[in-house]
Amino acid sequence: MKIPVLHLTRLSMFTALGVTLGYALMSIPNVELVTATVFIAGVVSGVRGGAFVGAVTEGIFSLFHPLGAPSPPLWIAQVLSMAIAGAAGGLFFGSASPLTPSKAIRIGIAGFLCTLNFAVLTTLAYSLTVSFSMKQILASLIFGLGFYVAHLISNTVIFFTVVPAVLKILSSGTILTKPQLQGKPR
Repeated sequence: MKIPVLHLTRLSMFTALGVTLGYALMSIPNVELVTATVFIAGVVSGVRGGAFVGAVTEGIFSLFHPLGAPSPPLWIAQVLSMAIAGAAGGLFFGSASPLTPSKAIRIGIAGFLCTLNFAVLTTLAYSLTVSFSMKQILASLIFGLGFYVAHLISNTVIFFTVVPAVLKILSSGTILTKPQLQGKPR
């Protein structure tokens, strides 16, 4: 399968941006732009492109994290979660313009669901890695609730406000051109 150079360049650009933003904001608890970047990549590149960007971005970010690499099950859960976020963005493929308030709400809900998916899958993976019982898994979920809520709120706000704004800017430039919005990569 031959991938057009412009499409490959877009995938690479979003991957680099996602990894960079991940490292740039890692010192701010519960605020991150990796999920939003991966989601936008999906909107621009479709389900497969978004899933690819999500998996590669999180794979690099997590594996080379300054605090150390995660256990293999946790790494797989992180990569899978971001692949799902990119694919979710792909469900909005071709719908970047016009951006209506109802579309912004749908994007905000998508951000909430992608973040929830990440929280649940990574908590389960960690819990299984350390051989937690079901009671301990539930305790871990409850203990982390404050962090989950803060992350869910921040990502929902980012997806409701920043993501539509970025998509509007991209749809007026050369990243999202009319042929690309119709599903024909250039």
